[in-house]
Amino acid sequence: MANKILTPITLWSDFDDSLPVTETVLEERTEEKTLLRAVRFPGRAVGAERVNIFARFGRPVAGGNFPALLVLPDYKSTADETLIRRFVRKGYAVLMPDYRGKFSDDDFNYTAYPQEISYANYRTAGEHLDYAEPSAKETCWYEWVAVARYCLKYLQSLPCVGKIGVIGTKAGGDIAFQLAATAEGLSCVIPVCAGGWRAYRGVRKFGENTELAMNDERYRFLAGVDAQAYAQYVKCPVLMLCSSNDDRFDADRAFDTFARINPAMDKTFFFAARYCGCIGNTGLNDLDLFADKYLKEREVFVPSPVEISIEEDEGELVARIRSDPNGELTYCEVYMAEDTENSALRNWTRCELKREEGEDEQIFRLNAYKGTTRVFAFAKAKYSCGFAVSSKIAVKKLEKTYPNMTDKSRILYSSNQKFDSFVLEDPQRNVVADCFLDSSYAPIRMVEGPHGIKGIYSPFGLKLFRIGEERFRPGANALLKVDLYSPKPTLVRICIGASRNGELEVYRCCFRLSGGECWADRILYAKDFKSDGNKPLAQFSDANFISFSSEGEFCINNLLWL
Repeated sequence: MANKILTPITLWSDFDDSLPVTETVLEERTEEKTLLRAVRFPGRAVGAERVNIFARFGRPVAGGNFPALLVLPDYKSTADETLIRRFVRKGYAVLMPDYRGKFSDDDFNYTAYPQEISYANYRTAGEHLDYAEPSAKETCWYEWVAVARYCLKYLQSLPCVGKIGVIGTKAGGDIAFQLAATAEGLSCVIPVCAGGWRAYRGVRKFGENTELAMNDERYRFLAGVDAQAYAQYVKCPVLMLCSSNDDRFDADRAFDTFARINPAMDKTFFFAARYCGCIGNTGLNDLDLFADKYLKEREVFVPSPVEISIEEDEGELVARIRSDPNGELTYCEVYMAEDTENSALRNWTRCELKREEGEDEQIFRLNAYKGTTRVFAFAKAKYSCGFAVSSKIAVKKLEKTYPNMTDKSRILYSSNQKFDSFVLEDPQRNVVADCFLDSSYAPIRMVEGPHGIKGIYSPFGLKLFRIGEERFRPGANALLKVDLYSPKPTLVRICIGASRNGELEVYRCCFRLSGGECWADRILYAKDFKSDGNKPLAQFSDANFISFSSEGEFCINNLLWL
């Protein structure tokens, strides 16, 4: 098997999923109208043993036949009853397995792997996570997909289950791609925050060095493990949901994975703009509509991704957008970023509409900084049916100046800009299953402070990548001024992520707001920010992002360089 390059077809051609899946119910209870179970059932055979799969299952208490969702979490997570309850309330039977294996010494609810494949336990996976050595079959990915194959078989054995779809979050999304390409009986697949191209981690699509150092092992991983290798073999409709600032994969490559999906299958794509490793209500609404269409057979219009091109119009730098002519467009937005190679650190700025051309075409100005050498842009369109889709991330090298280009600015943020450019500092504290920000209120909003002056606020904290763009980069010895308000005394933490020699390090500064009916202004030096080793920040010009967080409510009105 050594040095043998296994493709998705050859890797899974001899997989045996015919063994029985007799369940053992460990626990059963009813909450309101939801039946919840903890179950075990056997997975694939490894010699004389079988993998012992642990999963949580839920369905509506009312009898009948239900469409089902197989939900595959990230490899850092396990089955999550909160997410199961959400989908049961919407009328689904839901199975969510643990596949990460033994994770802590005091946990007994996990999938048990035979000793021969103990590397399938995420905590001890070692090189079996990122390397196909000696082949793709000796990776934890193979074992995790095998668990998913037997989970699908288990669902198919239940008399209460009708059509089946799969949702995979992060690493679970990569598994979902493999499952949808190699198993029979799925009606749809929804990878969430899973862009593929794991082998290319750290190799930016538009970086200075775009070539991956290749050897036999890399060929084996790319051919038999990476999600994009499976995309062309997918056997059911696909909705890809990604976030624009995800540090787990290069967002520029996500649409490349989408483009490889079997063209015979219905498919569409959405970027959660200014989200870091999770999706919000718009993406969740897409997920619900997509599942309704393919699992409940409801009439739902699923638009095609937006088409985008960066070009010159009347001398100006613009993005030309083409929406799906078959749908009624509610709104369209374009986001622009400049120069930053690392997609996770980009400052996505909303662009202004220049004009409409007919019903399905719009032109947006890309008001880039005069010193910018490369512009990135993507579009988001929402339709009257409620479905939102995005475009790929378009890119253009700039070899001339345009009249709509702008000068440097020392204003990082003013409340006049409302929500422009801020993202959530730490959504992971409140998301469901480490991926879904299911919120009934806007996660970032404007609140009124003293004297009728408004500021920007989020209970998840605020992060700004604008500080890393050349347009906003400060000069030597600059000071940072910020105006904040908190109705009650609270401790505010400000973090700066700064790169030196390609390594990102976080520097922190804390101060207390006294509360009351007044705005507090703070003037900060670079040396006020310290690393975990108490090393001061050398200069603000090294910054890639700045973030603000507090246990109490606070808002920001101004952020500028002095």
